[in-house]
Amino acid sequence: MILQRVSAPLKKADLLVSHYLIGHLSYSQVPALAKRHKIEAKKDSPSAQELLAKQVGRYDESELCKLLLEISLLDSAYQRSTANRGDDLLLDVAKRYRVDTEKLQTAVAKDFAAKRDKKARVKPKPRTKTAA
Repeated sequence: MILQRVSAPLKKADLLVSHYLIGHLSYSQVPALAKRHKIEAKKDSPSAQELLAKQVGRYDESELCKLLLEISLLDSAYQRSTANRGDDLLLDVAKRYRVDTEKLQTAVAKDFAAKRDKKARVKPKPRTKTAA
């Protein structure tokens, strides 16, 4: 009955169901989502879940829609197995939004290689002891 009365697009009050979802994320999903939203819990601050829920309360409808989709894709985004690529939800969504995953993969690989090469070139100079 409730679902039949839900209108599209959802209003902000409807989208705040994301607070509930954040509270029920698995232990491994919270750090991934917090990192993606640039949230870092300090030792004397509230947990990452609480900080994330607080930040989400300030999101507009568009950001909340993206967050709900992001939460639903978390497991797919961080799975390491490529055994059954046909069932990959993240790839299906990428196709739906016309994201060229091959091009993106190449760009990310080049970026990581450039960062690795830059670190390799900038080696610290060995310290020499001087007699005083």
